[in-house]
Amino acid sequence: MWIFGISESIFSDPLFAGRLVSVFAGFLSLIGIYKIAQYIFTQKVAILSALLYAIVPLFSFYDRQALMESSVALIGIWSCFFILKSIKEKSLKYPIFIGFILGIGFFIKSSSLVFLISYAFFVLLYSFYLKTIKLISNFSISLIIFLATISLLLINPQFWDTFSSNSRYTLTINELLKFPLGTWLHSLLANLQIGFYSLTPLLFITSLIGIVVILKKKNLLKNSFLFFFLSAFLIITLIVRAPTDRYLISFLSFLLIPAAYLVSLIFKKNKYFGILIILIIFIIPFCLTIFQIVNPAGYLLTTEKTSYFGSSEYLHDFTSGYGVDDTVNYFKNLSSKAEIIITIAENTGNPESAIIDYFNRSKNVQVVYMDAKIFGTILDGYNCLSSNKPLYFVARDDQLAGLNKYLERLKVIKNPYGPNTIGIYILKKNCKGKTFELRPVST
Repeated sequence: MWIFGISESIFSDPLFAGRLVSVFAGFLSLIGIYKIAQYIFTQKVAILSALLYAIVPLFSFYDRQALMESSVALIGIWSCFFILKSIKEKSLKYPIFIGFILGIGFFIKSSSLVFLISYAFFVLLYSFYLKTIKLISNFSISLIIFLATISLLLINPQFWDTFSSNSRYTLTINELLKFPLGTWLHSLLANLQIGFYSLTPLLFITSLIGIVVILKKKNLLKNSFLFFFLSAFLIITLIVRAPTDRYLISFLSFLLIPAAYLVSLIFKKNKYFGILIILIIFIIPFCLTIFQIVNPAGYLLTTEKTSYFGSSEYLHDFTSGYGVDDTVNYFKNLSSKAEIIITIAENTGNPESAIIDYFNRSKNVQVVYMDAKIFGTILDGYNCLSSNKPLYFVARDDQLAGLNKYLERLKVIKNPYGPNTIGIYILKKNCKGKTFELRPVST
């Protein structure tokens, strides 16, 4: 969120500013995938892995959203790279890099803790297997750096007050101790389905075969790579409350490397068959990504039919943001001529948060909350509201925050792919009776 804030201070459009951060994170993830594949396999595998990352529609989609998942994937990829480096090379800088990267990841989103847990499991297993304390000492250094990096969060009371809200998305410790086998099986099947359709079926199957082939080689670095991302995948499967492709994206990019490795082996044994496999594996996701870019709504309408865990929220609900641009442009046009006040209910999300974000630096627009809960009993006995400046109320559908009798609808903006609307209201004209004069206080 801090990086989003910095970007927004540079670019006037907050959506562009947020998406640019994800694009940059996606670019660094692509480089990280390339570096891991190059380090433990070959240059050819690295190139194939990076190309796959660039054309798979799942990554193309989320690397262009103003969300944290792209950055969480970045954290996992680069922490994995330096973990692999720390196994082979004797240098304290790698454990330090790991701790710092994981600390930054925790600042981004708490789900990045999965990679720290995966790292801990990896260290315990391989220290026992290799009978060495090197990995334990490296992990201890990484843990100290991690705690130092997040120290400002740990001493912030608001962090602890809000940390429990993670239970909306993940199972609590008490729930996990009850061993909810039904929930775990559901999550596992859901995540496998998400991987199967999101990566495209052939690519997903290729990656699974690639994993089996790599395991048979019994190479320390290659198996370490597999253990790190497979354990992270297993952890997120066990703790997630409601599986979606959005929460899984950060753990799927690793599958591209085993797929690329298998393709390179096939190409090495039979060049013509290898070319055919490459063409099939690459063409399908490439065409889907082009479809996604050219017609994003059509792409989402098509893909939501194949998986119950897709991203229909980007089309059908308020989360889609449909109507926000029209609403913002409407008020930009009004505010170019005079100072106005835009009021909203005490909601988080679209359209309310968008209105705040788009006009937070506007000189002619004041955005304030106006909700019956704020007034309490103050409005009792009043029939009308008045304002010394043009005042508008922006609502989700017809949710008028208990102020129905004071407002009249001016304009409705519809979502073309769902039933939701954004309503623009004004104070009732020719209202008769006792009038309360509004004196807005800025948010």
